[in-house]
Amino acid sequence: MNSFALKAENLSFTYPRPPQPLFWLMGGKARSVTALDKVSFSMERGEKVSLMGRNGAGKTTLLKIAMGLLSTANSGIAIFGMSPLHKNSRRMIGFSQSDERSFYFRMTVRENLQFFGGIWGMDAPSLRSRISGISEKLSVSEFLDEPFAQLSSGMKQRVSIARSLLHDPPLLLLDEPTRSLDVVAQEELRTLLGSGVFENKTVLLATHKFEEAVRLSGRCVVLNRGRLVLDGAPPASESALVELLGKEEP
Repeated sequence: MNSFALKAENLSFTYPRPPQPLFWLMGGKARSVTALDKVSFSMERGEKVSLMGRNGAGKTTLLKIAMGLLSTANSGIAIFGMSPLHKNSRRMIGFSQSDERSFYFRMTVRENLQFFGGIWGMDAPSLRSRISGISEKLSVSEFLDEPFAQLSSGMKQRVSIARSLLHDPPLLLLDEPTRSLDVVAQEELRTLLGSGVFENKTVLLATHKFEEAVRLSGRCVVLNRGRLVLDGAPPASESALVELLGKEEP
């Protein structure tokens, strides 16, 4: 069995120049954009890694390729030894992002989780048990019968994480889960990320927040303008990270 949960090797991706009728969407500066440039790193099973970099560094693009939502000419990335496009690799991944908009806002939390669990082919008894257990761990049990629309931003993010865990995937991809939360909700979610909820899971957390990265793990993969600039222990301080990334492009 492949020991790597995720392995990227010379991973590159360029967004093509849009058709001329759409140039106005780019403010008149339509051009191709290289989001990833020969990025290589790997994650052992059960490892927790922070994927860091400024906005636009290529973090979300990398996650989308890992999930098979974007395709490269030579793949460049493997999920438990399989192509992201393999029919079995998607079931190995749980995904959560900030500003979650794919839930049904008029349905209750329980109804949403039942719906998405059904998509994964979970039978009703197993799904009920799984929803109960995950909700308890994430402290959302008392909100299960509330409409999703009425939840706070922090609670919506917890429900998003609950959904990512429903089918018990071995690999979790978290895309800046605290980005749109207030200070209190951010701290609560960081505490959750550092708890035993993700025990025995491989976790790749995309973030541009230094304190978040350090609290999750002792290893950081740092991207800058699509290139890998660090793979190892986090920088000694936030100022050291800023120095590593250099000046922002205007």
